[in-house]
Amino acid sequence: MRMPLKLFLAGWRQVRRDGMLLALIPAPILMGAVLRFGLPAAGDMLARSRGLTLRPWYDLGDSLLVILTPIFPLMVSAFLILDERDEGTGAYYSVTPACGGAYLSARLGLPALWGFISTALIVRAFGLAVGSRPEMVGAALASTLEAVTACMLVVALAANKVEGLALSKLTNLFILGLPAAWFLQAPHKYLFSLLPSFWIGEGLLAAAAGGTGVVHILAGIAFALGWMTALTRLFLRRAW
Repeated sequence: MRMPLKLFLAGWRQVRRDGMLLALIPAPILMGAVLRFGLPAAGDMLARSRGLTLRPWYDLGDSLLVILTPIFPLMVSAFLILDERDEGTGAYYSVTPACGGAYLSARLGLPALWGFISTALIVRAFGLAVGSRPEMVGAALASTLEAVTACMLVVALAANKVEGLALSKLTNLFILGLPAAWFLQAPHKYLFSLLPSFWIGEGLLAAAAGGTGVVHILAGIAFALGWMTALTRLFLRRAW
């Protein structure tokens, strides 16, 4: 554990010197605050002017927090990996004890742990309808694994940071499963069933309706693990 921690701290020092990456760190808190205070305020305005309420959409807001929060620390990690590739330090690590498992633990494992814990805390602090649903814990795990998948998509396919910035836009596709679960009807919504976010959305939607979404969340975890394993193998073939 000592080597991954050293690599993680070295990466953190590099992040502090990069304004773009540093700005991603507090982004989940700002996003949570906007949803927590902005959505009810907008609902009050609609209630006064149109007689409408946004309360049925509070669960969707919580689901967005679950899906998006872990992406930020993992995207920081993705750009850090690409920085190291551009600077040649990735090649240096490949011939040191930091190669392979230690490197992945530092650049994926610890940021993923950060993402999971921050998701649980932020949803608990800023969630509007979360309550104490056990599905939220499973959803936080599934969304963290999906964030690792998005990170691996960028670093496995991008040759440098410029390409990484372009490919990072493609990671938004992983989020499309959530609105598909909420707004599309069967059978069309199952076109998005390969995306972990679809099953996360299905699980949280079932929980919001008073049912259980455990099976859907487990499916989301399984799909996320499948994506993550395939892309990690691709990254390792290119990296070392």
